[in-house]
Amino acid sequence: MKNLLTLILLALVLNGFSQMVDEETKRKFTFGLDVFTDMWQDIPSSLDPKTLNPGVNLFGSYNYMFGNSNVSFSPGIGLSVHNLYSESLLVTGADTTFFHMIGPDTSFKKTKLTTTYLDIPIEIRYKSKGEFRIAVGFKFGFLMKAQNKYKGDDFINGTTDQVIIKQAKMNFIEKNRYGFTGRIGYKWLNLWGYYQLSSLFTEGNGAQMYPISLGITLIPF
Repeated sequence: MKNLLTLILLALVLNGFSQMVDEETKRKFTFGLDVFTDMWQDIPSSLDPKTLNPGVNLFGSYNYMFGNSNVSFSPGIGLSVHNLYSESLLVTGADTTFFHMIGPDTSFKKTKLTTTYLDIPIEIRYKSKGEFRIAVGFKFGFLMKAQNKYKGDDFINGTTDQVIIKQAKMNFIEKNRYGFTGRIGYKWLNLWGYYQLSSLFTEGNGAQMYPISLGITLIPF
């Protein structure tokens, strides 16, 4: 309920901000926020991801219009945060990374892997006079940060003391990612998807798994 109220409030703020922008600016620039969940593909048997893995993507782009048409070529820049919640711990060895299933005797509240990317999206967009939108594109991402976090029993010392463990240096995560994007909707509310072609981990050093992201886009203009 808290997340839903936050989204509703954000939508109202974005819609109000849109009323302050002139039509020529709206034609040339697009800003938006994707709110999504990741569905992980080709996961190893030792990984049991949660059903919902929420993430966000903030983006802006410039629209090069094709003459007087409603079609544009739109390159831009974005910042994406992906979260992988699971029942497993990510373990990094000398030359490999793997997931270790947490035993039934260990009680924990959270274990997640968070990755943050700087993205370069490119889209072909159509926006009608009635503000129906559809777009297809491709984006490249550059890893800015990766962090693994665990909150629960102190499994290292074999006690039930509550600990928080953060691993900020993650080896063998791909520095670059890329995939196809798509968006369709009306005015400021759109459906959005991202099909990643690249793997989370470098080849030979971890599972060749990748996310399919589905969610909504809030576009003030």
